[in-house]
Amino acid sequence: MKIKRVRYLQGPNYFSYKPTMWIELDLEEFEYQPSNEIPGFPETLERLIPSLKSHTCSRGYEGAFIERLHEGTWMGHILEHMALELQHLAGINVKHGKTLTSDNKGIYYVTFDYKEKTSGLYSFEAAMEIVQRILNDEAPFSVQPYIDKVSALYYENKLGPSTEAIYTAAQEEKIPVERIGRQSLLRLGTGSKQKHVQATITSQTSHLAVENACDKQAAKQILQAAGLPVPTGETAASREEVFTAADRIGYPLVLKPLHGRQGKGVITNIKNKEELFNALYCLEPLQETLIIERFYDGSDYRLLVVDNKLVAASLRTAPFLIGNGKDTIEKLIEAENENPLRGSGHEKPITKIPMNQTVKCFLESQDLSFHTVLEKGQIIQAVGSANLSTGGQAIDVTDEVHPSIREIAETAAEAIGLDVAGVDLICRDITKPFSSETAAILEINAAPGIRMHLHPSKGKRREAGKAIVQYLFKDRKEAAIPIISVTGTNGKTTTTRLVKHLLEGSGSIVGMTNSDGVYIGDKQIDSGDCSGPISARKVLSSPKTDFAVLETARGGILREGLAFRYCDVGIVTNVSEDHLGLDGIETFQQLVKLKRLIPEVVAEDGFCVLNADDEETVKMASHTAGTVIYTSLTEMNPVIRNAIGNKGTVWYVNGDGMIILHDKGVHHPFLPVMDIPITIEGTARHNISNLLQALAASHSQGVSLEILKERALTFKPDAAHSRGRFNRTNIQGREIIVDYAHNQAGLKAIFEAVEHIPRQRTITVISSAGDRQDKAIIEMSRIASSNSDTLVIKEDKDLRGRETGEVPAIMLKEAQAYYGDSVSSSIVLDESEAYQSAWEQSKEGDLLLFLYESFQAAEDFINAIQDSKLLSDAAE
Repeated sequence: MKIKRVRYLQGPNYFSYKPTMWIELDLEEFEYQPSNEIPGFPETLERLIPSLKSHTCSRGYEGAFIERLHEGTWMGHILEHMALELQHLAGINVKHGKTLTSDNKGIYYVTFDYKEKTSGLYSFEAAMEIVQRILNDEAPFSVQPYIDKVSALYYENKLGPSTEAIYTAAQEEKIPVERIGRQSLLRLGTGSKQKHVQATITSQTSHLAVENACDKQAAKQILQAAGLPVPTGETAASREEVFTAADRIGYPLVLKPLHGRQGKGVITNIKNKEELFNALYCLEPLQETLIIERFYDGSDYRLLVVDNKLVAASLRTAPFLIGNGKDTIEKLIEAENENPLRGSGHEKPITKIPMNQTVKCFLESQDLSFHTVLEKGQIIQAVGSANLSTGGQAIDVTDEVHPSIREIAETAAEAIGLDVAGVDLICRDITKPFSSETAAILEINAAPGIRMHLHPSKGKRREAGKAIVQYLFKDRKEAAIPIISVTGTNGKTTTTRLVKHLLEGSGSIVGMTNSDGVYIGDKQIDSGDCSGPISARKVLSSPKTDFAVLETARGGILREGLAFRYCDVGIVTNVSEDHLGLDGIETFQQLVKLKRLIPEVVAEDGFCVLNADDEETVKMASHTAGTVIYTSLTEMNPVIRNAIGNKGTVWYVNGDGMIILHDKGVHHPFLPVMDIPITIEGTARHNISNLLQALAASHSQGVSLEILKERALTFKPDAAHSRGRFNRTNIQGREIIVDYAHNQAGLKAIFEAVEHIPRQRTITVISSAGDRQDKAIIEMSRIASSNSDTLVIKEDKDLRGRETGEVPAIMLKEAQAYYGDSVSSSIVLDESEAYQSAWEQSKEGDLLLFLYESFQAAEDFINAIQDSKLLSDAAE
């Protein structure tokens, strides 16, 4: 067995709306060895991973997978279930998988849920290794090391708990959220509405407020000036200054770094000069200025304030140990750190108890050391501070906070200027009115961790991440720019361009992706086929974009899934056979399901624009939560008639050639088809269909009919507006039309559109992509031959797995076999040379149809011909 390809489908995809791992697996010799024909394999696997018994498989009940295992199933299916279970045993919540067979013998497409890609892929690789060890007769062995590594990789690469809580909350609120890079930076929202969060620092957080919060002395001064209670204290840059300050303040004392964080270097309840000396010794060498301040005897609380409102409060307790009469403190700490809830840093609900110099000094202050053996039942505090980052635990007390203490916490955050603040307060009883004699604000923390509120040791979980998200955005509309996603087999690019042109009439900046580039307003920021999720993210991440109009092609969906979870308008132009036999999409119905993904992700308050003239597209209406808007080239379409009867919204062309909008029982005449340039005087029916869908989408987003009329009349089928789509040029009495028609349906539409153009002969330059099935290539040749007098067959530079000359040979054979002398056909492999050959064979009055792979090649040739004509005219 071997892995041939891996894809991480991050967004909604063919298999799931969740992130999905896609693996192309070659079973090699195991294609002929189902599990029941491998002696002892089912029994051994069941013993090694007994929890596989819970898998329901496709039969829907527990134990079904084990049944399949004993009855006989193939290795791809087995690895799918193993990869899911290894992740599950590592504490990763995944459930779904699916394995598909391919037309190619031994090739399977294995898909399964993953949360983090490194651990997700390793789970599959580990499953393969476990299977191989079983086949090598290495059993018995333990699978626990594999589970441990999956877990380690997951926690090493996943978001931290605070950032993850914000990420999850955004998803639950249907607000777009994306991780930027591998750290804790998130982008919430899209385009001109986006905001950023890193841990709990937001793009609304004042930099000066963070600086003041980090400078503990400055923070104390600001709070004191605002009339808020803080401990009496001073800063000290040397040991001598520490002792002098201690004499002035009086014992007991607290010693902590001026710019400290996460409780590091904090020593509390220093009762006398000797203990102070020992504390300073523990901090040697003295690396920064210290704060020395009065110690308050009471409980340690963290109050989380978001947008000047208290949203959570926790009582923090320092980690403690219970002796057993035989183990040292070091051994007891090591044992406690094995607790699965404890992890390094912030990866788990509780942090491991450190064994550093500060802890050593704290133990020494109690006449203890790491080597001390505690008596059975003896309880000691292991660390001097109750901070979670030093192993402390938290108890939720949000509902117990006295109103006076709530007000102090909220005022403190406001005084410092932090939108998200962690207020550290010490007091004896948080349920009683505040008293400055027994309570004080110890610190104000920028970027406060919210782990303690999400996973309290006792008490109610508080949705702190949700509070931060709701502070940034009230709802999805406030966070997300409108997304108009255009899919289908043909007409996507033209429809996308039309929608952008129409929306710009309202003065908005429109970002667009299509098959020739990425555009933000009138600037092109990328070129090439940009109809996939990588390009879509460029538009969605641009802070200038007010609307996103995204051509969404099959290839991008199969490579990565969608770049968005929801869209506001989904357009399906049509669906016909194209690109079958690639990446597991081998039947027409599978292609339909893939295209149907766009209607499925339309938001509930969004719109789904469907072509009523396409049978498969009409069926997608039952798969969308949005309001369906139908379009048609005729008012006699039964779907249109039914929608009108139900007072729905439709766009169609009536018997007089007038575009009509019917909206909630009212007919609105728009413009005559003949008057709109993109329709080629009403002959380009495919362009009329594209126009209707673009009008429907734009009008649904609030663009008035008056603006739509003005914009529709200014969109022309030229290189400026619709590059490479039915671009017409007349040179020396020859009509040249350049188009991208690259499949059967597209080719038929082009010949239908040119039917009414007067000409002597039709000369067509054509090729077909190498990744098409032979029958599709033959059909392309047949359509072109039956509509042309002369056929010049070229070859795409990207052979897509074919041999040089293979595709042109198939097309030429078809043209000659069925049309013989009625069509003059030849092969000229190079694209530019093929255009030259067609030109040399042409005469005045001929129509030349250039169906390009590279628009640039066609454009360069036409420019060269025009330049030579200008030169010859000048010479005359």
